[in-house]
Amino acid sequence: MTESAADYHKLTMEELNYNSYLQIPELLSLQKLQSKDDHPDELFFILIHQSFELWFKLCLSETDRMVGYLNACSVSRALKVLKRVNQVFETLSQQIQLLSTLTPAEFSAFRGSLGTGSGFQSVQFRELEFAFGLRDEWFLKFFKDDEFAMKRLRARLDSPSVYDAVLVAMAAAGFKIPAQRRTDGPDPELVEIFKNLYQNAEENYHWVLLFEALIDFDMLVAKWRSIHVIMVSRTIGGRPGTGGSSGKAFLESRISHRFFPELWEVRNVFFDGVAYGEA
Repeated sequence: MTESAADYHKLTMEELNYNSYLQIPELLSLQKLQSKDDHPDELFFILIHQSFELWFKLCLSETDRMVGYLNACSVSRALKVLKRVNQVFETLSQQIQLLSTLTPAEFSAFRGSLGTGSGFQSVQFRELEFAFGLRDEWFLKFFKDDEFAMKRLRARLDSPSVYDAVLVAMAAAGFKIPAQRRTDGPDPELVEIFKNLYQNAEENYHWVLLFEALIDFDMLVAKWRSIHVIMVSRTIGGRPGTGGSSGKAFLESRISHRFFPELWEVRNVFFDGVAYGEA
């Protein structure tokens, strides 16, 4: 804990007010412009990305809470938390569109001041991907010299994902979840379990609601990625990103990734609401 944070916690209820409780002076001091003559659009750019990171921090905290509820087999509480995470990603999809108000000339005026900085290097976003089960260790090489980042990412890799927690909770509820899930494509055993649960949900509809909220999360992240691609294309075209990525091409390659492949695959075994072979 920093000295300023320690001092903050010593404040009495009488001393606390809006500015001290939210640490507004400290918060407003965190925007350090690097461009020549403090280009005004750079402040806009910094604020947008700092707010992304604050939302990511909240999502990670809520995700850990959701996993805790799943471990306790409290599906309804896990669903409540997931709905908040989904609302945050809906907000992020709206917020990222603000960056499209930068013209190419305006962004070029301060882009050189970013150094090697890029959203590609967001540790917290990679943590979110890892936390929900999209675990590509290829990304670690870009953080190998960053002790802070590696510690956090390794901790996520060593912890069960949200999907893992869902399956453990289902097993605890009596569903015959396979001991090992296939990773080279949708696991047919899981697809069959999900199909049966969707078809016979009278006593277990809370699971259906959770599944649909997980699909919502997948869709919202894909939506955020898609808008990001369009925004980048509008601002810098097809040029490489500043943080080692290929820019637009890399972002496009991530749109098709899904966190819950079996929940998507189960859609392929239904036709007009009836499973194949049962019509």
